[in-house]
Amino acid sequence: MRIIRWSSPILLTLLAFSSVTAEEKPHVTSAQVTRAIQELEKLAQKQIQENALPGLAIAVVFQDKAVYAKGFGVRDASAKNPVDADTVFQLASLSKPIGSTVVAELVGEGKITWDSKLSVLDPTFAMFDPWVTREITIRDMYAHRSGLPEHAGDLLEDLGFTRAEILHRLRYQHPSSSFRSHYAYTNFGMTEGAIAAAKAYNVEWENASEQKLYRPLGMSSTSSRYADFMARRNKALGHVLVDGKWTQKFKRDPDAQSPTGGVSSSVNDLTKWLQLQLANGKFEGKQIVDEKALAETHHPHMLTGFNPFTQLPTFYGLGWNVGYDQEGRLRLNHSGAFDLGAATYVNLVPGEQLGIVVLTNAHPLGIAEALGMTFVDIAVYGKPTQDWFPLFKQVYSNPATIGTVLGFDYSKPPASATPALKNSAYAGKYTNDYFGDISIVEKDSGLAIVQGPKNQTFPMKHYDRDTFTYETEGENAVGRSGVTFTIGPDGKAAQVVVENLNVRGEGTFKRQSAPQGTPQSSAPVPATGDFVGLVEIGDGRKMYLECRGSGSPTVILESGYRNDAAIWSAPLEPGMTTVFPQVAKFTRVCAYDRPGTFLDANHLSRSTAVPMPRTARDLVSDLHTLLHAANVPGPYVFAAHSFGGIFARLYASTYPDEVVGMVLVDALSEKVKSGLTPEQWKLYVNFGFTKPTPGLEKYKEIETLEVNASLDQIEKAAAAQPLRAIPLFVLTQGQPFDLTPWQPLPADFPAALNKAWHSGQDALATLAPNAKHTVATKSAHYIQIQEPQLVIDAIKEVVEAVRNPSSWTTAP
Repeated sequence: MRIIRWSSPILLTLLAFSSVTAEEKPHVTSAQVTRAIQELEKLAQKQIQENALPGLAIAVVFQDKAVYAKGFGVRDASAKNPVDADTVFQLASLSKPIGSTVVAELVGEGKITWDSKLSVLDPTFAMFDPWVTREITIRDMYAHRSGLPEHAGDLLEDLGFTRAEILHRLRYQHPSSSFRSHYAYTNFGMTEGAIAAAKAYNVEWENASEQKLYRPLGMSSTSSRYADFMARRNKALGHVLVDGKWTQKFKRDPDAQSPTGGVSSSVNDLTKWLQLQLANGKFEGKQIVDEKALAETHHPHMLTGFNPFTQLPTFYGLGWNVGYDQEGRLRLNHSGAFDLGAATYVNLVPGEQLGIVVLTNAHPLGIAEALGMTFVDIAVYGKPTQDWFPLFKQVYSNPATIGTVLGFDYSKPPASATPALKNSAYAGKYTNDYFGDISIVEKDSGLAIVQGPKNQTFPMKHYDRDTFTYETEGENAVGRSGVTFTIGPDGKAAQVVVENLNVRGEGTFKRQSAPQGTPQSSAPVPATGDFVGLVEIGDGRKMYLECRGSGSPTVILESGYRNDAAIWSAPLEPGMTTVFPQVAKFTRVCAYDRPGTFLDANHLSRSTAVPMPRTARDLVSDLHTLLHAANVPGPYVFAAHSFGGIFARLYASTYPDEVVGMVLVDALSEKVKSGLTPEQWKLYVNFGFTKPTPGLEKYKEIETLEVNASLDQIEKAAAAQPLRAIPLFVLTQGQPFDLTPWQPLPADFPAALNKAWHSGQDALATLAPNAKHTVATKSAHYIQIQEPQLVIDAIKEVVEAVRNPSSWTTAP
């Protein structure tokens, strides 16, 4: 498998500037530029004659004038139409410095700054870390310092997700570094920065680009829309090599990343943009873009590496690669590349008022960069400082040099392949927060993988035992990639790793609990009366459910971490009131066992065991399937204890029409995490959720949760779909946690946990208007056991409020 990263540090440092000695102090003259153009034209013609690429166009700007613009070769290898200076090419990442010019214009208008926060401009956008979501700015995205991994979102584009869907899914992308600490090139991080900037002016990005830059400069052949490019008659189509011949095989629609890869233009148009860049935002004497706002794009923001020839540092600005030569001159450049057939390059020496742009219609080979660097060298120094053509050829062909990750070679079959299981063992639906759902389906007597919102279907070929392969497609295609299943205890695949989506370890898809068809219970579940038994939820799994009473709404009792259904009906002392039977006296009530839960060492979960760890989303999926499989009538009021509060709230955000009321019984709040220091939170997660429960060390199937991932899920879900204005009752412990089983602990930890917990309880009470909040003064964490009547009364008040909204009075 090969993953190509066009933003590799070696490529960036090669592009930064030429290798010269400190004694040389050149000053560019018109004669030098003329000679450089003559040499440039010879080199360009040579590339065409040698069939190094189908076509290219070049333009040069010097001292505020377009002094050269010419096309070479053909727009389409089959039609043989010639390229000229008005031929429109796709610019790929050359769109980035153009986009930063548009943002600079918007900054200059005054409504925003480069440091405007995205959380203010676009409240719907979120990063993985809530703090980063609040703090991240336009500048952070344009400087590639957001913490997002390199090329985050690109694979989502290949899968067919829209721009809005990709930007939404970035909240599930785990960071590769801490915020503002490292450079990592991302198309969609920068795209969000651009979209947020345009939103401040209530204008779409594509319209903003046209209104603020293209039209004022008279760039009539330039657009940020793919449809406009395709409508041009004089356009250069992308080419790739097929059996040694240049072929127009693919069409690359980059609209999803329009601000960073979606511009199309001609070299004649781009000379106007180059003039504006070299004239500090002016064009033909008129200030089009604010000088200070534009200058920010040229300043170093993030270190990207060191020049291999001079050892001087190289940087990224705002949409530009930034460097300085040994004379201290600013150097700006950027490359663009579509592996499906485009390679572009721009190079500016502002101190010499010199710039060049090279556009090609072939997949990246380094020719655009080599032509641009050679021209600048000859113009500035009188000769090339390096033989750039073999250098860049190596950059674009050597996997190690350009950051290619070599994966397993599936072209060679294993020596003795183990047969696969039956197709039914693998078939089913699998889910992943970041990539969405995939399906493994039976097709033509074999299996196929179905991916993305457009249900792209790819036949799979068996390789060995539980590993299959399929042929990838798209800008990031890597040839044949592996699809490896993990078989669960029921003989069916519990999860699958899709190798080409697993570049950063995020290509694992877990089998959805929901069955493909309508599940049938192993015993009929009546809508009224008592029911106790196992309910089939599909995929060979059964879940324990007990229901009692009659009436609507139905109360769902959601137990805390590792607690089963019995926690709601087990008395603390003989004869003591318990919640479950008392609630059954005034409405229908159900409780259930999650896999891996227990009451005590002698009473373990009655539901089918599943692989651990899991996340809150997995549990919500289970519950939704169970309720519908058992025909438990809605709407529902949740009474949820401890971590069960996270599950109940996530259910309400996921299925808001099904939940009409909620009682949170000393429920966990995600705010507890922010109320503790990182060290304290780590300690709490370790003893509270990770370590085996004392006395149950041999319970291998015990419930285990990915705590941080689950809290992130509820935080993001609550932001996208806040809890509706439903009756909400919050009950909080009045006595501190019993931490005896977990001693020794730091002396300050109990007080810190108590403070953070109560702050979290206060936050829960703000989730719905007129919420009620009561402290159970005689109880510690298990209020439903220690003061069950408080819980019963709270549930009854919420149920009555659902039946008669006027009965819900203002919170005390």
